[in-house]
Amino acid sequence: MSTRLVYVCEGGDCTEKGSVELFERLRNMLHEWDPEERRIRVRKYPCFGGCEFGINITIWPDRIFYSKVGVEDLPDIVAHIRGGEPVKRLTGAVRPDVEDIIWQMLDSPW
Repeated sequence: MSTRLVYVCEGGDCTEKGSVELFERLRNMLHEWDPEERRIRVRKYPCFGGCEFGINITIWPDRIFYSKVGVEDLPDIVAHIRGGEPVKRLTGAVRPDVEDIIWQMLDSPW
């Protein structure tokens, strides 16, 4: 099983909405489950381009794009990462072409 990556947007709009705190909380929650980051790594991402729908989080290679994420959503996101179903209420906010651009960049070997 390869390592999955969770990216939390740290663009200006998302930062103003609390992405720094959300990143720290999510990283701590996942660190309890996977302290050596063998299954999941949480990283910051400069901007996904879905600013009006922030805070945005992606899970790669799953191609899950979560939007309008709040701290209260983190337990459901963690449950998904640990093997549960994706959190549907947090998907589908950004335009499909915005998501496609992100997946193309994350899929790139460069």
